[in-house]
Amino acid sequence: MTKPMISVIVPIYNVQAFLPGCLESIISQTFKDIEIICIDDGSTDESGTIAESYTDKDSRIKVIHQENQGLSGARNTGMRVAEGEFIAFCDSDDYYHPEFLERLYRAIEKTGADVACCNFVKTKEKYTGAFPTLPEPHVELTYNPSMMYLKTRKISTGVDTKLYRRDAIKDLSFIKGIYFEDVPFTTALMLRIKSAVITDLPMYYYYANPNSIMRTSFSWQKVSSYIRLIRHIAKDTQEIRPDLVALVRQKVLNGRFKMMVNQAVRKQKDIEKRKELFDKMQPEVVALFREGIISYAGLKPHHRLALFLLVHCKTSTPARLVMTYL
Repeated sequence: MTKPMISVIVPIYNVQAFLPGCLESIISQTFKDIEIICIDDGSTDESGTIAESYTDKDSRIKVIHQENQGLSGARNTGMRVAEGEFIAFCDSDDYYHPEFLERLYRAIEKTGADVACCNFVKTKEKYTGAFPTLPEPHVELTYNPSMMYLKTRKISTGVDTKLYRRDAIKDLSFIKGIYFEDVPFTTALMLRIKSAVITDLPMYYYYANPNSIMRTSFSWQKVSSYIRLIRHIAKDTQEIRPDLVALVRQKVLNGRFKMMVNQAVRKQKDIEKRKELFDKMQPEVVALFREGIISYAGLKPHHRLALFLLVHCKTSTPARLVMTYL
């Protein structure tokens, strides 16, 4: 039996309302030489049963059931069993344009790139099967993807908007037990690969689920995730691209600091819990700053001020108030 050209990895956890649309969008791809690997990550609703029902509908679908390991663990499982020469990811509450795989595969085939990237559509609509006709794309090939990633916004951190050569990601995995796991994965990838092809076509449909864990109240677990991924990326960069440490610090690590303090204010509406978050955050930020992992470079004035106050004040209150009222 011949191996599929593309493996599509679909992590699944309690998404029974969205999973059929996600799978229909993958089944309906114009590029047919694929396998669809569904990782049921300990779902407690009917998601696993729905995934199994699709194996009767399409023989390209495989379902793996495992105890809950989180999104990273589910993706890692999919990567271990994938047989395709190319790898794609699709979160189970999102969906593809019918030409998603075809367009990205042809772009890689034409250019020889290690990865192909596209734009995404942020939507509040569930999958309907109706899509606009795609225009002629603007396609750009780079032999310096790390610079394009770090100096422009043409390559996003999201892993689902890309098609990867298997060899390009064979030594990578997702960090288990954190949120925002796409950031260290994509950063590590872009520091390693030799080429990337980018199309401006919007072909990945990101469903803005208001009940998503990423849209709910900001917690200490999410702050901890930011701290952990900042340290991981800093260590990874130092090991594989020490020449890019300063740029990664400015564009990626300082950016995560900015997002962390923004979300601690905007998504944590409880004033006392917000104060607690900043109090716990302060010693972690001080350590990151003094170790040279984060800095003022690239930050806007109010974020520079917040960082200064966190590092130099005895309490986090001044920084928290700056971020709350500016």
